[in-house]
Amino acid sequence: AKEPEPFEYDREHVIMLSDWTDEEPVQLMKTLKKQSDYYNNNQRTVGDFINDVGEKGWSETTRDRWMWAQMRMDPTDLADVSGATYTYLMNGQAPNMNWTGLFKPGERIRLRLINGSAMTYFDVRIPGLKMTVVASDGLHVKPVTVDELRIAVAETFDVIVEPAEGAYTLFAQSMDRTGYAR
Repeated sequence: AKEPEPFEYDREHVIMLSDWTDEEPVQLMKTLKKQSDYYNNNQRTVGDFINDVGEKGWSETTRDRWMWAQMRMDPTDLADVSGATYTYLMNGQAPNMNWTGLFKPGERIRLRLINGSAMTYFDVRIPGLKMTVVASDGLHVKPVTVDELRIAVAETFDVIVEPAEGAYTLFAQSMDRTGYAR
């Protein structure tokens, strides 16, 4: 027999987060092979270099730039593909469609968060509402109350929220801050 869940809720919604591009996958990969930071619109500039010299001095700034150059990495390149080509979706809907989940004030709502994206990490929050994490990747956990959580590719979280009157936005922003789903 299946054991009862160690938490109660009145209603549940499944939330599937994903990323989408109209670019052909083969072309996208060719682009990344030629220039790995092609979709990174947050690269450091000469202005950043001048500001860093002003704050840290010439030696520290050039040492920092040299370190990153030796690794052939960019400190602002958090994702290979960003909002420059991706649209971030919530239950298959673009942000301008604003996914809606119904509830009654005072209900305990279970949100089953699933990151079904190809490569995007999302920071999930509901402004003005705390979330209590009760499960991670299908396993019950000791409940933890958070304002925001980061969900990786293929990861799942179950959270309980208790909304009062009014409307709330479930907001999932890409880790590199180039776009969001809601």
